[in-house]
Amino acid sequence: MPLPSIPYRLAADEVVFAFDARLQPKLTIAAPAEVVVSTLDARSGRLRRPEDVETTAPSYADRFPKTNPATGPIAIEGAEPGDVICAEVLGIELQASGYTLIKPGFGVLPDMVDRPIARICRIVDGLLHFGTLRVPVRPMIGVIATAPPGEPEGTAFLGRHGGNLDCNLVTVGSRIHLPVRTAGGLLFLGDVHAMMGDGEISGSGFEIGAEVHMRLTLTKGGAGEWPWLETEGLLVTLGSAATFEQASDIAIRSMLALLMMRHALSQTDAYMLMSIRGDLRINQACRSPVDTSVRFEFPKVTDLLS
Repeated sequence: MPLPSIPYRLAADEVVFAFDARLQPKLTIAAPAEVVVSTLDARSGRLRRPEDVETTAPSYADRFPKTNPATGPIAIEGAEPGDVICAEVLGIELQASGYTLIKPGFGVLPDMVDRPIARICRIVDGLLHFGTLRVPVRPMIGVIATAPPGEPEGTAFLGRHGGNLDCNLVTVGSRIHLPVRTAGGLLFLGDVHAMMGDGEISGSGFEIGAEVHMRLTLTKGGAGEWPWLETEGLLVTLGSAATFEQASDIAIRSMLALLMMRHALSQTDAYMLMSIRGDLRINQACRSPVDTSVRFEFPKVTDLLS
């Protein structure tokens, strides 16, 4: 089926705070297709002045904290459990301003401040204006997920369905492979950052609304246990858990399986290759109620026997 000349569009007029298989799709498409999705910032556009930082704060005592709003869901015709939805990011258009913040009890240095502090900044010609400094933007998507089976999951959290991955490689040019767990897949998207450092050490990237242009495709069968992604030169597996060690175990074992499948390697050979050329990196480890998230990167290599 040829791609439509004008992509589908989905507005952020009704966002959700839980990935829920019971939700009715806001858009249904036949893949392959392109779609432009509007997203809100992590506080739904309500933090407009530094003094709004306390009145707009979510409560993590709630089952579904009102943070990281997601636009969706988008249903893919014919998607069934065990299939894979691939979201190729074609473009990210940022709004003109956004914010970052620090709050007590969050971040690698949880005692940095004794009250929440927010900073509002403009973006002009691809540069974030941080006081007298000009910092080039590095847009990325924080939240992307399919609906989990069974009970809903909050958009602030992450797991086998995807979710709040906060991985810097979920950006323009990347292809994110998400397992389908329910009929239609039900894809959600949100929490774009103009930039975010690996680790997100304060618990906040530069939070901003955006429009994301994606190409969605469907592969029948082949779903893994966890989402993974690829860039032009890298294969990347993801893992999340309560501790760095547990999250690393997931990402490493996922890469082992991927390399063994793609290159007919033994497990020991794959493990050796990963140790000499792979990179284990932190996505998010900011001592918040959200699990630690890591990625394992391995370069795409040529198999002369294939």
